Amino acid sequence: MDLFKKENYNRNVSVGSESMMKRLILLALPVIGSSFMTMAYNFINMIFVGRLGSDAVAAVGSASFFMHFGWGLSSLLTVGAGIRVSHAIGSGDTKLAKSYVRSGILAVIGLALIYYIILFFARNELIGMIQLNNTGIEHAASGYLLLIGLCIPFSFQNLFFTSVFIGSGDTKSPFRINATALAINILLDYLLIFQAKMGINGAAFGTIISQSIGTFMFHYKLKDSASLKPTGTAFQSSLLKNILRMGVSTTFQRVSFTIVAIFMARIISNWGPTAIAVQKVGIQIEAISFMTAGGFLSALSTISGMAYGAGNYRKQWQAFRSGMLLAFILGTVTSVVIIAFAEPLFSIFLSDPESVAMGREYLVILGFSQLFMVLELMATGAFFGWGKPNIPAISGIALTVLRIPMALLFIEFWHNALSSVWWSISISSILKGTLLMVLYVILFKSFLRKQNVLHP
Repeated sequence: MDLFKKENYNRNVSVGSESMMKRLILLALPVIGSSFMTMAYNFINMIFVGRLGSDAVAAVGSASFFMHFGWGLSSLLTVGAGIRVSHAIGSGDTKLAKSYVRSGILAVIGLALIYYIILFFARNELIGMIQLNNTGIEHAASGYLLLIGLCIPFSFQNLFFTSVFIGSGDTKSPFRINATALAINILLDYLLIFQAKMGINGAAFGTIISQSIGTFMFHYKLKDSASLKPTGTAFQSSLLKNILRMGVSTTFQRVSFTIVAIFMARIISNWGPTAIAVQKVGIQIEAISFMTAGGFLSALSTISGMAYGAGNYRKQWQAFRSGMLLAFILGTVTSVVIIAFAEPLFSIFLSDPESVAMGREYLVILGFSQLFMVLELMATGAFFGWGKPNIPAISGIALTVLRIPMALLFIEFWHNALSSVWWSISISSILKGTLLMVLYVILFKSFLRKQNVLHP
């Protein structure tokens, strides 16, 4: 609550655009830091596992698909909890915020246990769905999934606590805790994989231990939080329903995005393994702007949610305007850099001429959509703060699914050129960003008129 302790949420308070911009940046920085630390950990972890051979990478990668699916599933509770906590604190009702924490954390633990039980009994069938066509790798992946799944109760709680702390306006605590857990994970991976000679099981144990330490730290921090410590509260099914209503659409969006990505990968595979590798590398380069914008999404969601909870709709509108300005600056810079330096950027990862040429084309085409991708994420944060996550979810699902028929149509039109697939992805991002920004302006101005707030 550092940035909001002295905040006056009275409806008549106006906040200068410079002050609002500063709040967004300060609140976003720890979230951005956490995202880049996660990216760094994933990179280092892949290097460690990669030293064990391609079979180990395939086993860990196959099992990780179901871990990512589980984290997406946890958004059923994490997204809604963060939104509801920000509304409650914005309205000054800390008891309600604590009740949301109590109801949410119990549900998160229950969901985690159910998901692990499913993995426990169905792990062989789940790994078999990937069709690795290698009994040894399938066996290793199944065993790794059984072991790494033990971290699910901890990772689900960590995601939940990260969301509610950010929703309360405290982004520093989740950053410190998650950064500590990631640093421990990197150290344990090295010690257990190589020094203890435990192979991929060492990577699993490293994750389990580090995630459990993170959970312990979150619970310890929760005891010191005057606005979140759930003492004197009890589980309430009505509050859980409120949380779920906020999270269902986002969960469905994330699941559908994964499904669309699988179909797009099948289309891209027609151009061979190089094309698939190019997209994987390109996504990693794009992740820099995505993760940065994701930090501002969380910050805007928190500020907007607190303003909405306080009934300060003018401040809510001002937060959106400041967010759009930041998105325009960040998105424009990212687009220019990716387009202008496409070849040297891609050459960092792959050096053969065919990959570099193909990668340059990918980055140039996707570079045109970076501004709109950032605008989409920022508008999503504004909708989250407003308590309307369904709108970005519906528009996101519809236009992401559109990538498949658009790619097939472009392939036919451009005579089987791979660039047609890249353009289908880029154009859909441009449409998503434009549509969501326009929708927020139209719907929120209509809302302001109904509230008799005529001059936001």
